[in-house]
Amino acid sequence: MSLTSRSPARRSTIVVTGLAVSTVLLAACGGGSSGGSSSSPAATSASAPASSSAPASSSAPANGIEAARAEVAANTEKISAWPEPATLSKPADLTGKTVWWIPIGDAIPVIHGIGVGLTEGIEKAGGKVKLCDGKFNPADIGGCMKAALDQKADAVVTGFIDYAQLPIAFDALVAAGIPVLVGGEAASGGKTSDAKLSFLDPTVSRTQAFEFLSKIAIADGGESTNVLWAALEDSSLTKDASAAGAAAVTQICPTCTVVSVPFSTPTVDKLPAGIAAALVKNPNINYVIVPVDAFVPPVTAGIQAANATARVKLIASSGDVAGLQLVKAGKMLADTGTPVIYEGWVYANALMQQLAGDPVTPEDVLVQRTFTKDNTQDLALTPEAYLTSEWYGTDDFKVKFATAWGLK
Repeated sequence: MSLTSRSPARRSTIVVTGLAVSTVLLAACGGGSSGGSSSSPAATSASAPASSSAPASSSAPANGIEAARAEVAANTEKISAWPEPATLSKPADLTGKTVWWIPIGDAIPVIHGIGVGLTEGIEKAGGKVKLCDGKFNPADIGGCMKAALDQKADAVVTGFIDYAQLPIAFDALVAAGIPVLVGGEAASGGKTSDAKLSFLDPTVSRTQAFEFLSKIAIADGGESTNVLWAALEDSSLTKDASAAGAAAVTQICPTCTVVSVPFSTPTVDKLPAGIAAALVKNPNINYVIVPVDAFVPPVTAGIQAANATARVKLIASSGDVAGLQLVKAGKMLADTGTPVIYEGWVYANALMQQLAGDPVTPEDVLVQRTFTKDNTQDLALTPEAYLTSEWYGTDDFKVKFATAWGLK
């Protein structure tokens, strides 16, 4: 099955992502945990605001606001320099080998795009990729892992599947001598990375990405910024990152305020009511942050129910085609995106590191671009362009990865 045969334009509410990258709704597999302690707002329902913070002082530090403005302004530009990957300590030969790509669900644009980038990287190294779609179903995911075992895969890369949810299936692959890279997840189930089982941990970059969304609001609103944060709580990773994103508002701007409305995929039908209740209770809110732009429709419904459309500006993350079209039309203030093809090469690089016996580099550098109405006017917002680096800059990262692998 060809990875390039699927359209990335399809949307689903069973997704995060963005991110980058990065953050998929693990609730589709029964609720996942990506490690780390919980520090999010205490409320357990999206039907009412979870928490709010009043201004911490009488004046906001201008340097914090100005720093946010400078950082956001720089991030609206195309990426001028890609991160430098570490050189492998020894060659990792994939010539003629088959790597199985088992994502939690290939129907989501960002996940599909990562698979396309992974395929490019593995093919550059001489291998080939076989896609087995998890379809957001534990039975399908387990079936894919068994098929990879039965067909003697040379390596397996999973996407956004928590080890602790299917430890027996993961362990069976490892016991058969098949190297397994757990992509998009922190180590769990008492495991740590080794030559047989490694984890590509996105915790740091995901937290940075969520904090950056608050910087966008503050950069635009200054000392008068009052934020409603739709806090995604499908996993420990998204729960902690959402909490960090909300906390960044008053850390950067003590005169600003923030209210959090927690939600998860199973409770997304309650999200419009939660958003509406928060907006009615807090009439000063003028920015709404949605960590994944796939959730913009239910959030928008809540904004409309509260008759708050004219007073609030929307900010989201994921950078898929539909989200950027909203930005271009002036219906969202900004949408941040991670280049999915680059992310796929990051996955390929992590597997190459594992096969070489090197430590897998965690995703601790935020690589993204902030899209606004100004910088989207000349972009071709098509599914085809989404599966390129056209919106972000050049393809120079491919040369850097190949060089790090000892290839030309």
